[in-house]
Amino acid sequence: MELYRLLQQQGFGGRKECRQLIEYGLVEVNGQVVDNYRAQFELADIASLAVDDEPWPLVTGPLYLLLHKPANYETSHKPQCHPSVYRLLPDQFAKLDVSAVGRLDVDTTGLILLSNDGQFIHALSSPKKLVPKVYRVTLKHEATPELIAKLQSGVYLNDEAREFAADSVEQIDPHTILLTITEGKYHQVKRMVAAASNRVEALHRESLGAIVLGDLPVGEWRHLTAEELAAFGF
Repeated sequence: MELYRLLQQQGFGGRKECRQLIEYGLVEVNGQVVDNYRAQFELADIASLAVDDEPWPLVTGPLYLLLHKPANYETSHKPQCHPSVYRLLPDQFAKLDVSAVGRLDVDTTGLILLSNDGQFIHALSSPKKLVPKVYRVTLKHEATPELIAKLQSGVYLNDEAREFAADSVEQIDPHTILLTITEGKYHQVKRMVAAASNRVEALHRESLGAIVLGDLPVGEWRHLTAEELAAFGF
């Protein structure tokens, strides 16, 4: 495959942009600068690729990413008032049609998954799949036994015809609980807490199914591991 076509596949732009990157000496393959855009390479022969001095892990299939979302970022390709979470990813990923698995509110932090595999996105975001999501919830008022009981037994939300219950509620300290749900209604956690006579001061998603945020720094991303993908059948 010609090198400029390989760069196109990796999301570095169109034909002209990729040729210029190569001709300007900005592309290194296996540690060597290559300035011939028609140079032939096979993916299997490329141990390392760097563009403009930045190492680039070769994308050889669908992307499956985990991002630690900061506060005040919108989960949208067309944000209205705040920067988009997609700005936290390499520019090339946007050109490879990466989208989020569901959304997190602007002020909500924590784990968000992104992919360009439509089946993966559907499998994890479909309400029918009942994928558990764990949130660390900081409350305005203390978490009383009555509040926890209400969240576990179910509360009515505005404009909904039935009760919504948490799958589990664990108290961490007087103002913090871990709440697990398997649905994803609009502002569901905040609305459930409000219906139980309290208020969410901060909301942080810690896990989605078998995938745990762990110690990934705020604003950073990583690829999902083979084990994490296998847990969802991918």
